[in-house]
Amino acid sequence: MKFDDHVLPAAPRTDFWHKPPAVNSVNAPVHHLTSIHTKEFQSARVTVSADWTRLYDQGGLFIYFPEIPTLSKRRWLKTGIEFYHGKPNLSTVASREWSDWSLNKIEGHSITIEVDREKEDLEKGFGSSLFVYRVVDGVRDEVPIREVTWAFEVEGEMQVGVYAARPIHTGDNDEEKLDVALTNFVVEKRKD
Repeated sequence: MKFDDHVLPAAPRTDFWHKPPAVNSVNAPVHHLTSIHTKEFQSARVTVSADWTRLYDQGGLFIYFPEIPTLSKRRWLKTGIEFYHGKPNLSTVASREWSDWSLNKIEGHSITIEVDREKEDLEKGFGSSLFVYRVVDGVRDEVPIREVTWAFEVEGEMQVGVYAARPIHTGDNDEEKLDVALTNFVVEKRKD
């Protein structure tokens, strides 16, 4: 499934982030949120760019995983660009009960990011992870940025889309939005 290119505005104080003991931010805008069963999902890709200016400005791919009734929070993943230490970085946050965060340096203000489901080979112990990759000049890096081992621990409907967030605000009257360009967004179904 290929989706139209989109510019997604994010107002200040928007984010997806769970941090103990009580931070529970889940208010960033998400677009093209598409339901697909975990059995059908293979990959998703998007190119993300913006005029990143504030600490934690961000945008990219967003995935809600099927709910697990025993968990108090909804599981999700966001990956794309995040502005940190004065420059854009490739960022991935995986949130099961709480969020964790990783950054990788990049050049420029744009990146293409892909998430891909691991090919199943249960005899070798492979089959449930979601890998995050950087794409350069249309070619996916051989080495993944991140592995999310719990992504497919339960079957059910997942939702895949694109997001933008601007966690930092500069004052009570701050309404300056971040406009994130999200292009070439594709969700691929499994072929087997």
